[in-house]
Amino acid sequence: MRRLALLLALLVGLVGPLPAAAAPLAAVTPIQIYGAWHCGNDACTWATVRSVAEFDSQNHWLVDRGDGRPSVNLVVLSFVNPLKLLNATTDAATLDGVPRGMTQEIVNHFTSRGIRVMLSIGGITYTADWDAALTANATLLGQRAAAVATRLGVGIEID
Repeated sequence: MRRLALLLALLVGLVGPLPAAAAPLAAVTPIQIYGAWHCGNDACTWATVRSVAEFDSQNHWLVDRGDGRPSVNLVVLSFVNPLKLLNATTDAATLDGVPRGMTQEIVNHFTSRGIRVMLSIGGITYTADWDAALTANATLLGQRAAAVATRLGVGIEID
């Protein structure tokens, strides 16, 4: 009991006396997320560049529920291969480690309507590539993910 009193005295000495009564908390509306993981039209590889008009014709419901308001407030474009991102691969399906279909125009299609966008790195298809990328250089993978997020103005989700 004596130690508890000493500890309390020390704390009061460091931070000052506690307020007599805490101010009531204002009513806060909890954050609500209505999101969708979005695969491209090619088995989640996003390897194909799509025009915004064609993309919107297939996905307009996300940005307009019928009354002009979006159906979601978050879209996660799925999936980025972690090993290709680490290696900044450029091939037929990928540009600097990002699937070619995950373009600034597609991101803007959502963000211009107040919908946040994230890129999902991984997915069940890329489990072995996660292991390889993290073993090879986890720090560089994180730096490359941050650079892509900054360049496209998106968040990153790890799957």
